[in-house]
Amino acid sequence: MKVSSFFWNVRGLGNHKIVEMLISLLKLHKPILVFLAEPMMSYNNAFDVLYKSVNMHLVATSLIVNKVVKIWCLSVPNLVQNFLVNDQFISVTCLLHDKSFGFAGVYGANTYLTR
Repeated sequence: MKVSSFFWNVRGLGNHKIVEMLISLLKLHKPILVFLAEPMMSYNNAFDVLYKSVNMHLVATSLIVNKVVKIWCLSVPNLVQNFLVNDQFISVTCLLHDKSFGFAGVYGANTYLTR
């Protein structure tokens, strides 16, 4: 059984080259679970591209702080059984072939460096 997950700090999905690269990677590796950090846009704006291209849907987002979502979690349909979120991580429990798996996506923001 192959279980594949993917985490990428995309630093914004407003750039079409990043979106094209993301879709190419997802089609090539066919992960069942994806965490995207710093999407910097609403999921509604990205839904058509991501869902229609790779058949993944939004499972959870980190908590909103200062009107910003730090992490999205996407999965193939009917995979995630439950999840736990805060402003820095998403933890999910998945059921695949009658086996339970746990995954976590962590966004490690700092308070001392600025860009």
